[in-house]
Amino acid sequence: MNATVKSEGDSASSTNSGYPSSREAWYVVGVLLVCYIFSFIDRQIISLLVEPIKRDLHLTDIEIGALQGVAFALLYTTLGVPIGFLADRVSRRWIIGAGVFVWSLMATACGLAKTATQLFWARVGVGVGEAALSPAAYSMMTDLFPREKQGSAFSVYNMGITIGSGMALLIGGFVVEAVSGEGKTFMLPIFGEVRAWQMAFIVAGVPGLFLPLLLLSVREPIRRGLLKKQDASGGDVVHRPSFLDLLRFVGKNVDFYSLHFIALALLSLVGYGVGAWLPSSLVRAYGPEFGVTAGKVGMVVGTFTLVINTVGLFCYGRFADYLAKRGWQDAPVIVCMTSALCIAVFSAVPVMMPTANLMWIALALGSFSFHGYVAMGPMVVSQVTPNQMRALVSALYLFVVNIVGMMGGPVIVPLVTKLVFDDESQIRYGLAITVFAGASLSALLLYIERSLYKRKMSAAAAWH
Repeated sequence: MNATVKSEGDSASSTNSGYPSSREAWYVVGVLLVCYIFSFIDRQIISLLVEPIKRDLHLTDIEIGALQGVAFALLYTTLGVPIGFLADRVSRRWIIGAGVFVWSLMATACGLAKTATQLFWARVGVGVGEAALSPAAYSMMTDLFPREKQGSAFSVYNMGITIGSGMALLIGGFVVEAVSGEGKTFMLPIFGEVRAWQMAFIVAGVPGLFLPLLLLSVREPIRRGLLKKQDASGGDVVHRPSFLDLLRFVGKNVDFYSLHFIALALLSLVGYGVGAWLPSSLVRAYGPEFGVTAGKVGMVVGTFTLVINTVGLFCYGRFADYLAKRGWQDAPVIVCMTSALCIAVFSAVPVMMPTANLMWIALALGSFSFHGYVAMGPMVVSQVTPNQMRALVSALYLFVVNIVGMMGGPVIVPLVTKLVFDDESQIRYGLAITVFAGASLSALLLYIERSLYKRKMSAAAAWH
């Protein structure tokens, strides 16, 4: 086969021809963002319901951690790659619509669970549905915008991480406050009596069942930018690197990829650990004396996440641009390292404060840097990976980061607490140790990575 490779749609990228109107494209991004926000509501509301679930189902903190992390991540992490493969070949909006319906149905099923086993498998189902969203969403956005506008589109969608997390806690906090109460129950048609924490799952899950109707207003974008090469007869065929090609390339660069993947996985571990255990840690530490309830934590932390974390994510992106313009070749790695150091210092402090007021202030300060690395991590991978292997290596990166973060984060915090203190009431100290140790080790690995990254960037210059 002729080695000449060309990209279909390159001319469209430069002239903007063939793309939908700006209004239509941003409408699609808005719909995808709404789906992303609902996914975080259904994924994270369990963190506000830890205490009543433990009480009614007679669970330990480690078992609750498994419900939050292992159950959700069991198929969420592994199904992303095959669903991404499917999204390259069939309608992406239908994939997303099916995923939204499945995770909303299973989130509602969490509210009907009577045993820990039933709740575990319902959480697995939530992960199955949510695995369909991001691979297909990234593919759609690439086809909706020319190259010079894709950065803005991806930034808006990825800010859904902070906006979605904030809304999850904020809305979840209102829901918990509205339906919670010791011994409070509700009567539902057909299903009968359910407890307050079960009702919270149902209230959060049911609206998502109607989201697929919103996707009917979205048109499937035309696929563009397919890599082609000529066969022996001179015809164009789609060029798809084999999985063996991917393994060979990663093997040649395993020194860099292993450092970066592990460093970002540690930050993911910290992030999911905080997401799973911060509400309970604050309630246990400050609740009896300072009136800190799960609902209040959800609303306050949700507001911080929605506003401060989102602003911080944006500012860290600007910081990377500032460094790059001044000749710092390793700018995104420096930004990740700075974020990791700030997390180690500022995000381990809030749960250690002597009063609730000081805790809220420390939490607000720590929120600014908490998601500073989120956009830079995958950007580093893309910059040092050939275009035709970028999606595959990025999928591998996401698999490693998510499997470590989602499955390890919610479990390691109670595990550290058990090993060090042997007292579940000391969960805040286990959280502080996890945050400090994980973020510090990540910063060290990123510092070591800097020289490797510079060499990979010099090699990548030849591709351009």
